[in-house]
Amino acid sequence: MIYEFKENYLSKTKYPHSINMAFFVLSLCFVFSTLYWNTNYELTKYLVANQRDVFTNKEYWRLITTIFVHSEPSHLLSNSIMLLIMGHYVHAFYGKYNFPLLAFISGSLVNALVLLNFENINTNIVGISGVVYYLWGFWLYLYIKIQTHIPILRRFMKVSIVGAVLLIPEVFEANVSHLSHFLGFVFGVLIALIYWEVQKKKILSFEKYEMKNEEENFADIENREVFEINDYRIISE
Repeated sequence: MIYEFKENYLSKTKYPHSINMAFFVLSLCFVFSTLYWNTNYELTKYLVANQRDVFTNKEYWRLITTIFVHSEPSHLLSNSIMLLIMGHYVHAFYGKYNFPLLAFISGSLVNALVLLNFENINTNIVGISGVVYYLWGFWLYLYIKIQTHIPILRRFMKVSIVGAVLLIPEVFEANVSHLSHFLGFVFGVLIALIYWEVQKKKILSFEKYEMKNEEENFADIENREVFEINDYRIISE
């Protein structure tokens, strides 16, 4: 029998207000960064994180606040597009617990690990890049697991192209912590793996295929483009 793919978990968004949430987080980045750039505000010195303040002075809140701070407008701009797109998609399909809650918990853990790697205890870490790479790792893993009607090579090609457009430009910026990018991505993949194992049955329940008449449609299928044929699942009975 031949089954034509109709829809799955990623065919329709599941949670509302996702773009509002992404813009809200971006607004916090703008507010905190503006405070940081204007050194006249006394609050500025309490926003960023370094080894001395976090681990010696035990000011652990900095691991969160420093996520919203960016070193300069261009730094904020480069993260804004990625944050809006990935924050919107993760929240829209996987809910507020994955973005922003788990994303920022993971981001703070990434900051802690990166700070421990710094030789100078007074070196600051700022920016939301670790969270953005977390979102990308989270989305990438689940996209590959869910979109099984698309051949595995095409799935990797799609996510690689999108990733190149969204993420690679930041790699060439000066003073970028590649470790925070790597750790954010790894955290995202690991959390997505756990999410998949817990929610697998629910996610797969959204898959719908329509049975096609084999004799009537197979001749037409042979003449279609390869990417169209991939939307059919052939099952022996």
